[in-house]
Amino acid sequence: MPLRLWLVILSFAVAMVAAPSTLAQTTSVDRPAELLAGTCGSLGEVVVPLANLVITSGDLQGQTSATPVEQSGTVVQYAIADFLESNHVVVVRESPTVSTLVACGDIGGALNPDGTLAVGMQAMNGSGLSGIAYFTPIDAFSNTLVTILLVGESGPETVSASDGTGAGDEVSEAVEQSAGVVQDVSTAADPARGPS
Repeated sequence: MPLRLWLVILSFAVAMVAAPSTLAQTTSVDRPAELLAGTCGSLGEVVVPLANLVITSGDLQGQTSATPVEQSGTVVQYAIADFLESNHVVVVRESPTVSTLVACGDIGGALNPDGTLAVGMQAMNGSGLSGIAYFTPIDAFSNTLVTILLVGESGPETVSASDGTGAGDEVSEAVEQSAGVVQDVSTAADPARGPS
């Protein structure tokens, strides 16, 4: 083989080894969330279901050691004041098939100057998941965006996109599952009923 061909082959080999691997987050999460009457110690009836929590999938940006966040956002047909008039909670369950609570937050606290409310979410049943539920008034305060953000004790699970394990398929599937993380459940709620 001519020396020139060897140099071309060698340069491609060096480029393949030296190129940084693209990392993708592959953790799959699908956790149902709900607004309920009651307290974390005494749960009542479901007032409105919320969008399931997911971890946004795709190529990692910035520091790969960043802690992944389980998140959801749901527009509900209630004002924040509706949830403060009597006892209400935000709960997150383990999965669509396992109803064990992994996080719970009693709704209450001081409103921020902009009318928003942040509620602490505590880990339940040894899940190690905690975070916040954030209530944002919208539509002249007649509706509320409920955003839930949870973090766990473990770091992100990453895989090299060039390792041939099929991770790309898992990432694509997770992206499809997480499409529509913000869900409008205004048609699912009965505004005439109001929160319990």
